[in-house]
Amino acid sequence: MIRERLADRTTQEIKAEINQLKANLALLHSELKAIEQSCHHQFKGNTYYETCIKCDKVHTLYY
Repeated sequence: MIRERLADRTTQEIKAEINQLKANLALLHSELKAIEQSCHHQFKGNTYYETCIKCDKVHTLYY
C-alpha cells in the first residue's frame, strides 16, 4: 500500500511535502516554547526528573 502510494509521487512532490512538514514542525516547536515560557510551572516528579502538571515541561534532575 505504501509502495503503491509512493510510486505515484515524484521525488519533487515528496521533497516539497517534507519541507512543508519541517515548516509546520518548526511552528509547533515555537508555539510549545511560548506556552512553556508563559506557564507558571508546578512541577511534580522523582529524583531523576520532574514534569510540570500544567504544560508537561520536563526538567532532568539527574543524569
